[in-house]
Amino acid sequence: MQFFPIYLDTTQTAVLVVGGGEAATRKVELMLKTAAKVTVVSPQLSPALTQLHQQNHINHIAGTYQKSQLKDKQLVFVAADDNELNKIIREDARHSAVLVNVVDSPTHCDFITPSIVDRSPLTFAICSEGQSPVLVRYWRARLEALVPQGLGLVARFAGEKRQQVRQLLDSITKRRNFWEHFFSSKRSEDLEQAKILFDQLIGQQDNDQPVKGELYVVTAPDHPDFLTLVALRNMQKADIALYDNTVSPLVLELIRRDSERELVDDQNIEAKIDTYIKQGLRVCYLSTKPK
Repeated sequence: MQFFPIYLDTTQTAVLVVGGGEAATRKVELMLKTAAKVTVVSPQLSPALTQLHQQNHINHIAGTYQKSQLKDKQLVFVAADDNELNKIIREDARHSAVLVNVVDSPTHCDFITPSIVDRSPLTFAICSEGQSPVLVRYWRARLEALVPQGLGLVARFAGEKRQQVRQLLDSITKRRNFWEHFFSSKRSEDLEQAKILFDQLIGQQDNDQPVKGELYVVTAPDHPDFLTLVALRNMQKADIALYDNTVSPLVLELIRRDSERELVDDQNIEAKIDTYIKQGLRVCYLSTKPK
């Protein structure tokens, strides 16, 4: 992974876009979906950028690029149709500690912008590190069709209810179980149904009831493509994953990121499982050998 995916808080971010054509327009429109302040430097602007400037959505410097324009900026997009100028801006930006994106030139970028499926505050970012833009567009189209349009509203609703759940349920495990139960239901994809479901689940909670441990046994294939959907879900639910030395590292990569992982052997596996189950943990045991 050459480019590490992160989400940047743009409430205090100032962005410079060099260029006023089609490529610059795409970057400006993308950044205007955020809280960033955008300045465009170009002698001329595309019709779309002209309209955005007239509506006071962007600042416009009607001239050519100068290094001083990088002052107080955090990001710069270089969309000028001039390779020599692109190199100059790239060097200026790096000397000024400003992250630079040279449009359509990943090798000259400190950061790149992924293809986005937007269900704010829920977003999906897809990137091929510039290697296969057609493949990215294909998977974005598939995700657009799969992800319900109203899922962002459900995400906001869940955010509003987090404090209520935190006050009601006294452990991380109980809260995690609650939200997993909530989001695994098809009813949580529609806001009105999600509200009804939430009230029903809240009414079923009992803090005095101890958390029960669970065991999921996964017969690991040689390649992650052959994992069943049930196996993948169990790997994602586990609080701790126990595995032997026959399991492929590629399969282990699909275990939930924040779960503990422990290499075990046949001599201690049963005792380990029993200990963790008694602690109320969800244990996933992976091996290529069927159990």
